[in-house]
Amino acid sequence: MESKVSGMFEKPLDPVILSDMLAPNLKREFPVVLPLITQINKAHVLMLADCGLVSPAHARALATAILELEDAGPDAFDLDPAREESYFNYEAELIRRSGPDIGGRVHIARSRNDLYATMDRLRARKAASGFSAAILDLRDMLIKKAREHIDVLMPGYSHLQPAQPVTYGYYLAGIAQALERDFARLSQCRQRINISPLGAGAMSGTSFPIDRHATARWLGFDAVGLHAQDCIAARDFLVELLSAAALAATSWGRMAQDFFVMTTYEFGTLELPDSVAQTSSMMPQKKNMSALEVLRASSSQVLGAQVTAVTGLKATHYSFGFDSCCDAFRWTWDALDGATRGASVARVVVSKARPRVARMASLTRENFSTATELADLLVRESGLPFRDAHHLVGAVVRAAMNREMSAEKIDGDFISEIARETFGRAISLSPDAVARAVDPRQAIEARRGSGGPSAHDMGELLDSLESQINRDRGAFDDETVALDNAAARLDAAFRKLAAIG
Repeated sequence: MESKVSGMFEKPLDPVILSDMLAPNLKREFPVVLPLITQINKAHVLMLADCGLVSPAHARALATAILELEDAGPDAFDLDPAREESYFNYEAELIRRSGPDIGGRVHIARSRNDLYATMDRLRARKAASGFSAAILDLRDMLIKKAREHIDVLMPGYSHLQPAQPVTYGYYLAGIAQALERDFARLSQCRQRINISPLGAGAMSGTSFPIDRHATARWLGFDAVGLHAQDCIAARDFLVELLSAAALAATSWGRMAQDFFVMTTYEFGTLELPDSVAQTSSMMPQKKNMSALEVLRASSSQVLGAQVTAVTGLKATHYSFGFDSCCDAFRWTWDALDGATRGASVARVVVSKARPRVARMASLTRENFSTATELADLLVRESGLPFRDAHHLVGAVVRAAMNREMSAEKIDGDFISEIARETFGRAISLSPDAVARAVDPRQAIEARRGSGGPSAHDMGELLDSLESQINRDRGAFDDETVALDNAAARLDAAFRKLAAIG
């Protein structure tokens, strides 16, 4: 039996190649790419008809057959791995239904190379849009909760040790700020994705007088790729999308790690409801924060797909090949889908997390996190160099801990006593100034104008975050509407073509 797809091949494909290489890929990919092939065929046939490359009768017959296959769906196809891959299987059924003189014309001025490149960009565009929408919703929730908890005292940590007093709202606003940058990267990525490779052919264009800009418009692309070989070889847009997704997942994954610690019995500063937890099969008391575990893992999944993609591209020819353009991205789509779902889970977690206000305030007042403000006070009121003030306050904290004193018990007399022991001289400080310095709330408000958690700075920050997300959502909505309109125009024009005559 000769090849089903080539007149040059004298022998059929080896049974192992069919069963172990081609059949699994075909079964997995065909239902996913069928709508993409259909969408591209619609744009391509409209262009062929407008350019006079197929007759009106052929165009009408092609349109009718393509719409019939679209309505029938994947079950209409008897997939045959001897036809190698999805497109040849699609074309075979199209020819079977419409005849070789009709179906055999659909691939005029086109290669699988530019077809697959276009499919990847359409698929990436949809994935990027879905992920971007989920990020916008997560940012919205973070900003809402940050404003709601703007005054809730919370210990700030560095190296997972008490650092400085902050607020829970301030913490959430920081995650929102990170995701704002993540969204900006995704927006730039979507722009670079939305370039049409269709018409590039195998690698050097086509001698047919096609209109690449027409197919680009029908498919909602912003422009056409200017270099035909780059059009079919480039997959950097997928690596870029994976990179942006990995960074975003890392942002909420770090938040999940913080939440994980905060919900432990030992910290006890945050509570998550039963609706986002799971239990143990043996230990009745267990409330496992499984949603947080999933969020921590999501960046690893995307990063794994990214590494697979980059290593799959590395040292391949800058052209089309199944290793560089297909197999390298074997895990890409699952990873992007998982990241989108991860962003949705993160939004639910943020919406349901409840700070344990009294516990947070108690820890903040007891853990000496106001020590920096005390050192700053010594610089301002006593004229000490900061390094000396830093050394003295360290000694004050150590002495207080040894005497089992809380931070709020530190007063000017105690500081002066430790100063005599440390520097051999007393230091005089205003009692009210010391009381303000060791009070977490006042220490926070003292840091005004430097991007800290003070009410003034947080008000400005939240206003900025809200203004930016409104701009981002407006631009994203415009982009979505434009794509929806392009899809509607394509479908209407194609159905009109099928109805002519």
